[in-house]
Amino acid sequence: MTEEKKPAHPLASAGGIMGAIGGWSLSHYCGAAIWLPGLAAIVLLVVFTKTPVRPKYFVGAIATTGAHLIWFISGSVIAGLWAVTLPDIVLLSIGLVWLWVRPGLASALFLGVVQVVSLVINGISLSSATFGDATHRALTAHCVFRLIAIVCLVFGYIRLRRARLDGATVSAMTSRR
Repeated sequence: MTEEKKPAHPLASAGGIMGAIGGWSLSHYCGAAIWLPGLAAIVLLVVFTKTPVRPKYFVGAIATTGAHLIWFISGSVIAGLWAVTLPDIVLLSIGLVWLWVRPGLASALFLGVVQVVSLVINGISLSSATFGDATHRALTAHCVFRLIAIVCLVFGYIRLRRARLDGATVSAMTSRR
C-alpha cells in the first residue's frame, strides 16, 4: 500500500518566502544587534534538542530568553552599560531559571509580564529613536526577541496544558478499570 503525500498548502511557499525576506531585511537593518542573540538562540536550540540538557515544554521561550540574556551580558561587558541592563539581566534570569525548574502558569506569567513590560518600555524608546541609528537598530532587535519570547511562552503553555490534560485523561481511564 502506498502512502499519498499530502499536497502542500498554497500559502506555505509564500509564507516561507515572506519569512525569508523579513529575516534578511531584519538582519540587514539590525546587523550585529540581531546576529549575536540569533546565533546564541540557534546554539541553545541545538543544545536543547540534541543533548540531554532539555527544558520541558518551554524550549523556545528558554532558548530565546537565554540568547537575549547572553546578548545583554556580553553587551554590558563590552559597553559597560551595567546600570542600564542590570534590571533586565536580573529579572530575565529569575524568570528563565524559574521557568526551567518549575514550568507552569506562574513562572510563564512572570517571564511573560517581564517581557511585555520591557517590550512596552523598548517600544516607547524605539518611537523616539532616530531610524537607522545604532540605538534604533538595537531596540528593534530587543523588540523582536521579546515578541518571539512571548509567542514561545504562549505556545509552551499550550503544550504544557495539553500534556497535563492528556495525563489526566490517561489517569482517569486507568482508575476506571
